[in-house]
Amino acid sequence: MEAAGSSTSRVSRPRRKRQQVPPCPCCSIQPLPTPSSSSWGAKRARTALHCSPRNNNAYRRREWADLGDDPAGLIADRVLAYDVADYLRFRALRRCWRRCSVDLASHGCLDRRFHPRRWIMLREPLASPTSRRYLNTSTAECIQVDIPELRDHEMLSVTPEGLLILVRNPQRTAVRVLNPLTRHLAELPPLTTLLPSEDHDILSWCDFRTYATWGSVVANADSTVVLCFDLHDILGMAKPGDVCWTVLKLDSLRRAKTSSMFACRFYCVTSDGVMALEDQPPRLELAAKLPMGICAMTDSAHLVDCGEELILVHRRFSRQRAWDNSVFKRRYDAYRVDLDARTLRRVNSFGGGGHALFINMTCSFSVPIKAFPSGSIRGDTIYLSFDIDERNGTEGYNLANRKTIRSCNLDRTATWVPHTLVDCLSLCRIGGM
Repeated sequence: MEAAGSSTSRVSRPRRKRQQVPPCPCCSIQPLPTPSSSSWGAKRARTALHCSPRNNNAYRRREWADLGDDPAGLIADRVLAYDVADYLRFRALRRCWRRCSVDLASHGCLDRRFHPRRWIMLREPLASPTSRRYLNTSTAECIQVDIPELRDHEMLSVTPEGLLILVRNPQRTAVRVLNPLTRHLAELPPLTTLLPSEDHDILSWCDFRTYATWGSVVANADSTVVLCFDLHDILGMAKPGDVCWTVLKLDSLRRAKTSSMFACRFYCVTSDGVMALEDQPPRLELAAKLPMGICAMTDSAHLVDCGEELILVHRRFSRQRAWDNSVFKRRYDAYRVDLDARTLRRVNSFGGGGHALFINMTCSFSVPIKAFPSGSIRGDTIYLSFDIDERNGTEGYNLANRKTIRSCNLDRTATWVPHTLVDCLSLCRIGGM
């Protein structure tokens, strides 16, 4: 092309193509729209650097590829300590950064450093049957993850650490644990070594949601997986490579109601109190006594890791009028589990009003309200999942004013498509996703 006012021609140099780096499993970031906001799930913009043009030019000329192994390794360790998804992005950017960071291939599925603890699976229809949307409960970021294993596996449980416990079709006896972000997979003993012999014939066609199944990973030296079938009062423990499950039979009056991982320990609630799991030998030890009774027929107890506190929510019936024994309504009491004093203390706030709890019948969680659009989630509020009976008319319960929040959904059984942000979070971690 000739320059204006000149007979000489300018020779254009071919641009060097940038090296293509294979995408990491969590690089597809997409916002999840809501009626009030369409950007709550997007990545938040970083604050601009206020500096002089001279400093700004120096910043632009900086070559991050020349970052030494020691600083890059330190950054990688800190990124991994915060979130495994950011760590996968960090490693995918440059080859030299992958060289000085921990290689995922050399570590197993049960290494807690790589567990997606901050991510929860959303329940929503997507184009691909193997795709799932995940939400970061600390930043409200959304990512879409493809899980090819869902083609020939059925989901048995989602652990509090974000791992998926799968059974392989069509026999549905082989049990596997999958990390959906790193794609690490671990083999566990078959279900036939855990369930009673009379249930072996129905494994190929039964609905696992009727078994009230939940699982978790114990952070001991062997990274033991815990799997509980509440219907049979059975708690199984196994490690990858074991031939059979170690079965811990629970008395029907001491049935484990919910579980939670807190400070790298496994806790559950029984009629005896808050119990901690010990593995040598396998047993449940009392961690905190209950100051109230829990009726096995009408009540439920839910353990929630709320920041730096372990919270127990007691869902119960109470008389609506002191003089009338025929009219009852649901109440929700919250307690902080004091592990040092081995007791429970009543609370009316979660983290000074900065958190909200979402409880369901298998695995509950908490979210910081500041990560989401203002007014979309209320602080100091217990929100109910769609597997709880009264969700037809009650969306949640506010501890500050002790008032219930009425639900706008008339039929909880038909509300599998979320209408609000609260609906999205209330549908998380329900079986059959």
